[in-house]
Amino acid sequence: MEISHILVPTDFSPFSDLAIENAVSLAEKFRAKITILHILTLAEVNALTSQPGNPWENVVLRIQNDMREEFQKNAPNYSLTEETALEVAVGEPAEEIAKFAEENGVNLIVMGTHGRTGLASIFLGSVTIGVIKRTCLPVMVVKCAEGLK
Repeated sequence: MEISHILVPTDFSPFSDLAIENAVSLAEKFRAKITILHILTLAEVNALTSQPGNPWENVVLRIQNDMREEFQKNAPNYSLTEETALEVAVGEPAEEIAKFAEENGVNLIVMGTHGRTGLASIFLGSVTIGVIKRTCLPVMVVKCAEGLK
């Protein structure tokens, strides 16, 4: 399996932070490009852009800046270059993650998970499960560390 482009969806949680750390290790080993992707729901976009003086471009720039800070915090020895992209998409998270991966030559998706089981996972749903169901690409799931539960 060739790994040349790794996608790491983030929701800015500690679980996503662990996924970033793992993706950076893999990227260094395989000399792969990393794309960090944040998905906003339509409701979030409407709420964020309805504020005066807050057009879509400002929202995207602010989120990309937050992503850059998170990335640098979690991968201080890995410099952001043109090999690292920070992307924002709008829609249903699992669907948009799978779509982005398929359309952008991603070889591996690395995702964090809350590790919910039982009724919590049934009622709350799981973006990770949704991505796995929507793509044929390999998905590496990084489960939370003990202190994050």
